[in-house]
Amino acid sequence: MSGGSPSPGTGAGVARLRLFNFRNYAELALELGPGLNVFVGENAQGKTNLVEAVATLLLTRSPRTSVTTELLRWGSEEAAVDAVLSRGSVTEVLALRMRRVRDATAAPPGESEPPSRIARTTSSDGHAIAPRDLIGRWPVVLFWPDDLQLVKAGPEARRRLLDILVAQLDRATADDLIRYRRVLEQRNSLLRRLRAGGGSAPDHLRTFDDALVRHGASIQVARSALVGALAPLAATALAEISDARDTLEMRYAPQGGAPASGHDEAAEALRGALAHARGEEMARGTTLVGPHRDDLELVINGRLARTTASQGQQRSAVLATKIAEVRLLEARSERMPILLLDDVLSELDAQRRESLLGALSADRGGPQTLVTCSDGSHFDGHPSLRFRVRQGTVVPL
Repeated sequence: MSGGSPSPGTGAGVARLRLFNFRNYAELALELGPGLNVFVGENAQGKTNLVEAVATLLLTRSPRTSVTTELLRWGSEEAAVDAVLSRGSVTEVLALRMRRVRDATAAPPGESEPPSRIARTTSSDGHAIAPRDLIGRWPVVLFWPDDLQLVKAGPEARRRLLDILVAQLDRATADDLIRYRRVLEQRNSLLRRLRAGGGSAPDHLRTFDDALVRHGASIQVARSALVGALAPLAATALAEISDARDTLEMRYAPQGGAPASGHDEAAEALRGALAHARGEEMARGTTLVGPHRDDLELVINGRLARTTASQGQQRSAVLATKIAEVRLLEARSERMPILLLDDVLSELDAQRRESLLGALSADRGGPQTLVTCSDGSHFDGHPSLRFRVRQGTVVPL
């Protein structure tokens, strides 16, 4: 233990974590503190794998890869992530099991090894639970190195930020996001067949259009409302970080124009945009209209941050956005989220580092935080538990 003990009675968090054949961890059992937990180590030792395991369990999918086989330790047939979570007097044991399943009947001729897939199961206190029922039970805020490019990166990263947040706050929208992705895949598949001349008549797109409009409109309305709630919190956080030198605005920017005020208006706008884009979609074989093309604009001092803000201002805006995520999740879900910081503090200057740590301090009722770094001295003066990570092993410092 270094820097003193974290304050007792801090909000929700992971009390114990167990990994089995997850990434480079053959087996790990770890007890965590309620405040700041710091994992120190060189690159490629397993620090990121730790926070990825927590995110994969609580968000039901890895934030680093969509290929589940990559989560299993090399040569392993199964893997597990277990966590004991506590909030006040409430305790829950969540478990994720991943097992390689091979289909011998699908093996290509001449190949001895049949293709495999990963079967996943989740449970709560020993009882099976659907993965979708886990989302939002224990809210999480992620902060990865790539997030520091959030302002000037492409819109996909900003959409992902909104969708991870809104899914944890609104079960109906989480369902809409899942259904929208499925419809989008099916619609794109049909468009590709039509472009190649091997599909059915374009009228068959109508079924997919109806589903895309229904779920897409709900997503756009939910995102717009989310941005409306997140924006003032981010503005306040940036004022704290910059000593009120900079202002921050957030604007949800649907591809078709201004955000709609309700589902019917959003659906009408989406349907009109689909009709207008039909010819180009047929020619290109992909869906060009919908929430998967929308953006989140960040405006600093009245100007679009992506094109005019300095690197320091952009990073401050990202920090403010992450602090706002924590505060919004706490306010809306009435529970403090778990914050996962993967090697981002080393990318920040001393002032921004202290601003982030101060805003999220356990002494101020901040969240349980799991943070990875190569230099533990950044946390001198901040109460924390510290661990050394080396080649898939973790020991207290």
